[in-house]
Amino acid sequence: MKKLLSLLLCAIPLMTASCGYKMGGLVNGSMQGLKTFDVAMFENHTVYPYAAVQMTSALADVMQSDGTFRMAAPSASDFCISGKVKSVRNRSLMTNPDDSYISSEIAVEVYVDYVVTNRKTGEVVKSGEARGEWGYFNTSGNAQSARETALSYAVRLAAQEVLNQLTLP
Repeated sequence: MKKLLSLLLCAIPLMTASCGYKMGGLVNGSMQGLKTFDVAMFENHTVYPYAAVQMTSALADVMQSDGTFRMAAPSASDFCISGKVKSVRNRSLMTNPDDSYISSEIAVEVYVDYVVTNRKTGEVVKSGEARGEWGYFNTSGNAQSARETALSYAVRLAAQEVLNQLTLP
């Protein structure tokens, strides 16, 4: 009897652990009824060769990680997200105190336009723009690598903003 009681006490929390919880966020009005998605390759309107590839990959990743929508093949998805990376800008955040022409900290800003198209009807469900920004220090090390890493983070933040616009009311 004692074993049965201890087994029951251990089993109750395991059985009720997922009650009331759902993976993913809310879906705003324009996205009601749409459950599966695919991401078309974004266009690149910048001088950074991999900006569109990074944006496409980051958007697919953040949408899958969120859990609100499921990724599907283009032929089986409810909606498609496409867009373009409009620009990537570098902005000085802090200058060198010894020489005001040298930036010691630089921000990389990414600007993206996106369009959500219903696959079944062909109508544009939602469109908008998103922005991501990440900074890096322009030190005597490898500034090119730091810039590429900052671009990767900025793109990820822009992808997260796209997701927020699709899921938040």
